[in-house]
Amino acid sequence: MDRREIKYILCFAVLLTLSYPPFPLGFLAPIALALFIQFISESNPREGFRLGYWLGLIWGSMTLFWIAASTLVGSILAISVNSLHYAFLGWIFCWLRDKSRKLVWFAFPVIWVTSEYLRLFSDLRFNWLTLAYTQTYYLPLIQIVEITGYLFISLLIVVQAEIIYFWMKSKKLMNYQWLSLILLPVILLWIYGEIRIKQLDEKQMPVLKAGLVQPNVDPYQKWDPEFQEGAFRMLMQDSRQLALVKPDLIVWPETATPFYLRTHLTEIEEIVTFLDSQKIHLLTGTPDYQYNADKSDVFIYNAAFFFRPGQFSFESYYKMALVPGSETIPFKKYFPVLRKVEVGGGDFFPGDEYSLFNFKIPFRSGNYREQHLQNNFPVIDSTFQVHLSAIICYESVFPHIVRKFIDKGANLLTIITNDGWFGLTSGPYQHARYAVLRAIENRVSIIRCANTGISGFIDPVGRVLTKADLNTHANLTAVIPIGTTKTFYTQHGEWFGIMSLIISGLSFISLFILKYLKK
Repeated sequence: MDRREIKYILCFAVLLTLSYPPFPLGFLAPIALALFIQFISESNPREGFRLGYWLGLIWGSMTLFWIAASTLVGSILAISVNSLHYAFLGWIFCWLRDKSRKLVWFAFPVIWVTSEYLRLFSDLRFNWLTLAYTQTYYLPLIQIVEITGYLFISLLIVVQAEIIYFWMKSKKLMNYQWLSLILLPVILLWIYGEIRIKQLDEKQMPVLKAGLVQPNVDPYQKWDPEFQEGAFRMLMQDSRQLALVKPDLIVWPETATPFYLRTHLTEIEEIVTFLDSQKIHLLTGTPDYQYNADKSDVFIYNAAFFFRPGQFSFESYYKMALVPGSETIPFKKYFPVLRKVEVGGGDFFPGDEYSLFNFKIPFRSGNYREQHLQNNFPVIDSTFQVHLSAIICYESVFPHIVRKFIDKGANLLTIITNDGWFGLTSGPYQHARYAVLRAIENRVSIIRCANTGISGFIDPVGRVLTKADLNTHANLTAVIPIGTTKTFYTQHGEWFGIMSLIISGLSFISLFILKYLKK
């Protein structure tokens, strides 16, 4: 790149970086994209590819630098592969513009959404920088995702970017027609969001008393054999403190027990005895393993165990979406030789089952917002069935995975994670904020329990009820509503992404038809 290109690409990358958490500046996203569109508006497709790649590389490095704290290989893989996505978008914009200067403005936003939809799949899936994640601080604006899913928010941002581009191109900044085109959909979505928030706040909903432990253990030190017993003691001590408020459920974070809990019968007995004495349920993260049929090979899993009072046995869930380059090497199930490659975060195999943990609690109901402030819910002489799902770390950024749990019957989500690998960076804040969309999409509460932050409780409209700061030892409790209905998105999934894929295909077909008719 020459000096001029470096200056402009750096400017666009800074604006895009500032639009993501922890900065509440999501309005910068369409502005940055509009400036980039203007910058490549006269470029040829090859230049569009090159400039798109550099934008993705610099923007990705600024926003995802924290991955390197955990795995250098993973960070290089994530940022370099992610940059190819924006190289493709730069190329396709310039190519479409050369083919049809009218069709490009209709097709480009849809193709952008299609590309984000397709990134949800394959072993290299990485959708951390999906545009919709820039808007998580604007709760009324994003309530629509209960119908559309989060990809609609990405479409809105790209369309706004195109309108801003035409506004700048008109050189009539006082032309309020352009401004009204930008603000009108935002105002309409905001009104819809405020109405839905009010409706849900007034709704009578069953509730659950929950507690969580954020132990704030050094993610490297915890695996030291001399520290393992102390880590477990801390968890048990914190849980006994939480038991004083009589929660229905206590949650420990991802790999809370830094050993194979399955083989530690003394610790399991202590857990079950405690739970039975307090009539509490427990969800904890732990590593686990399974042998194949002839016990010639062993498969290691990032797991969640669920314990019930009075039962020595436990139920398990195995993480399905593993972090490429950190928890697993992509495509190793197809190429066994790749299993010999070591990765930084652990060599795990993915699970393949959407497990639900079902248990009964005393039925409590009331006006959620009013009662939450008082923490005083009437108990009705009956029980309510809770269907709990455990989302482990990276899985929470994939809406289609979370949705399947809810569609299978889950009415409460837990996200257990260990973001301590990333230190005091933007990574833990981004990860925590993205969970807001999962709550709204499915209208369920979320218990988010992290080893070193950021833990908290999120209600079905996306409000963070209470949270623990990064790098603090904390025990939190909250009374949270249980989901009772499935949203349109929960029932129909990524329909918006599928529609975008179909429309993108039709756009290309129309180009070929027009080319044929001109002959």
